[in-house]
Amino acid sequence: MALLTSAGALGAEPAAAADADAPADASASPALSPARAAKASNGSDSVPEADAAPKPAASNKDEDANLENKGGTEHADEQFGHGMQFGLRAGIVGGYRMIFRYDKSPFCHTPDLMKADKDQQKFCGNPAPMAVDLALSFGVVDFIEPYFWARFGLGGESSTNTESLMALGAGARIYTMSDSKLKIFIEPAVGMELEGGAGNKAWVFRDTGTAPEYKKDFLFHLGVGPQYDFARAFGLYVNAGLTTGVLRYIHTELELSLGAQVRVP
Repeated sequence: MALLTSAGALGAEPAAAADADAPADASASPALSPARAAKASNGSDSVPEADAAPKPAASNKDEDANLENKGGTEHADEQFGHGMQFGLRAGIVGGYRMIFRYDKSPFCHTPDLMKADKDQQKFCGNPAPMAVDLALSFGVVDFIEPYFWARFGLGGESSTNTESLMALGAGARIYTMSDSKLKIFIEPAVGMELEGGAGNKAWVFRDTGTAPEYKKDFLFHLGVGPQYDFARAFGLYVNAGLTTGVLRYIHTELELSLGAQVRVP
């Protein structure tokens, strides 16, 4: 009996040692999530969507396309500057003209035959005849556009006894927000007014019996306004400003013009 008891004790010790040496991984392995358990039961080892790598962000090109489809702003590569483009513009001009005469200036109103020359009206104001503006330009850079311009009156001015206006000059448009469709411009220019008298015999100096001299006049022009470019080659503009001359008499026209511009290439 003593021998059998010893043998049983010796047999139990190796079994206990084997249990102690069993790997701890089996007891320490984490519990599977319900999703993993379901996939494991189906025999699938794929990674669930929650654990998948995040999708790459949409490219800028895709974002621009989405903005366009949703009515967003222009693409970053859309440029509406006038740099290195030739332009031709035409506009209709109207306004109000104010004149201050020198003693030897042509009359600015029908002469009063009951007054001496020195007593004739010195200051006059009247609507200016309508005129057409034309300009040929070249954009040196997007925001500076030098140009040559011409203005042709659509009729003579009876109050000053002058022929239809004819003026030639040069200037430049300076744009803000030059790359956008809507831009604001400032427009300084100079020119010469070339038309002469219309030949009305009542416009003579009574003291001498001679006709006034219609001098060619030097003009200063300054305008400002918005321009909207519907495409890189076409735009509409509104221009408000003044044009002043100082030689024939001191005269200023407060003017408003509306026009269109085409550009190439």
